[in-house]
Amino acid sequence: MGNLIRMDIYRMRKAKSFWACIITAFVFALGQTPMLKLLAVLGKMLTGDEIIFPAASLADIFREPFPLLNAMLVLLSACFFCYADVENGYIKNIAGQMPKRGFTVLSKFIALIGHNLAFMLLGVIGNLAGTAIVQRITLEGDILGGLLVFVEKFLLIQSICAILVLVTASFRSKSLGIVLAVLMGMGLLGVLYGAIDAGLNQLLRLQGFSISNYMPDQLLNRASPDALTSILVSVVVTAIFLPLAIRVFDRRDVK
Repeated sequence: MGNLIRMDIYRMRKAKSFWACIITAFVFALGQTPMLKLLAVLGKMLTGDEIIFPAASLADIFREPFPLLNAMLVLLSACFFCYADVENGYIKNIAGQMPKRGFTVLSKFIALIGHNLAFMLLGVIGNLAGTAIVQRITLEGDILGGLLVFVEKFLLIQSICAILVLVTASFRSKSLGIVLAVLMGMGLLGVLYGAIDAGLNQLLRLQGFSISNYMPDQLLNRASPDALTSILVSVVVTAIFLPLAIRVFDRRDVK
């Protein structure tokens, strides 16, 4: 199992899709604050209103490890990685060497831990560097709280990857994986959740209930999601979809 994980990490590091996504994510993080300040300056020139830029908080930077489109880029890179074995035609050789074929799915999920942390850390570093160019950064604010949000968002993105592993590696559907990566990475499934909420409220009279409050992609796109809810949702989603991905992969023929 250890050799399989090391092989997956090695192949991930050699993948062009990984480097394309992570470099783009770093550029987005680096340019976010300068771009926003440039837009504000242009707006000031047009309106004549004075704009004051407050100092940036280090805690707030930790709370935002996925600036701009970076959550989508993380999930797209994970999708490409999980489908690579099938796409390149050597999944049969890899799975045939394992005592249990589902280990190949588990290996991918474990390899994605480092993958996701790399994206998140570069997101914070890039955002920190870009902010330092145009603003003063202070240590004011709840830094421990910011680090807690960072951990929560790591658990949430990891749980979403369990869904992508099921779709891409077990069901072998790259197109569906890409669609889910885009929709979940950008938080666009909120419309679907709203429709489900409306139906539940009509059928069960669940006034005030919102399924969006318990969906990992919606929690991921919030500035400061509730800690207990985020952790529980991450554990439940992973506990459901990762064993399901392993079971489905074990039962399907490897081609």
